[in-house]
Amino acid sequence: REDGWIMIPAENLISSCQNTGTKIAAVVDRVGDVGGLARALELGIDALCVDAVDATENGELWDALIDAKEERRSAAAANADNVRGVTGDGSTGPSIPTIVQGTCRRVAPAGGKSTVLADRVCIDLVQSLKPTEGCWIGSSAKIMALVLSEAAQSSFVPSRPFRVNAGPVHSYVVMGDGASTKYLSELSAGDEVLVCDVVSGSERPVAVGRLKVEVRPCVQVGLVAPQSP
Repeated sequence: REDGWIMIPAENLISSCQNTGTKIAAVVDRVGDVGGLARALELGIDALCVDAVDATENGELWDALIDAKEERRSAAAANADNVRGVTGDGSTGPSIPTIVQGTCRRVAPAGGKSTVLADRVCIDLVQSLKPTEGCWIGSSAKIMALVLSEAAQSSFVPSRPFRVNAGPVHSYVVMGDGASTKYLSELSAGDEVLVCDVVSGSERPVAVGRLKVEVRPCVQVGLVAPQSP
């Protein structure tokens, strides 16, 4: 811990190390840090370490550690049916992302406005995309939607195969390494994002040429994906 900071560095490490095989451990000596570290970014770090003297003398700290362990065990059991990597001997490995077909629906906020003004981001890439290609965009790093390029012909606007209308600045986009994400607000020219073909499933990193940010009316949509087999 540096100057009392522990949660933000932990979240940064989890974000950077996701899907890399790197394991993260942290030393805790305060009850209040246990729950936050165990649930950081809805994933948590891999191990919580505690000084034996602290654990012996601080019963509340030890109880919090036990509770965090049981919570993690219960979550793992609940997710046992998720798609997992299979090794050569047929055993299961770490969870890996999988592509499923879902349903996108407009969400009508109770008592809220049907549209809101937002800083809408268009990602202009340095390569043209096919009508079946797009970028992974979402409000949660756990589930994202493949937003296709503007390559399709329309009677209202000309085809712009280099552009992905990605949505408001708060959304995530999967980067070119296929593992990390950034907020759309953090993207800059030269960054590589992951482009995926919905038909073939092929993926490739493509560099960002510029970001077109404009205030536009936006609607809230919800993405429903079936549970993976």
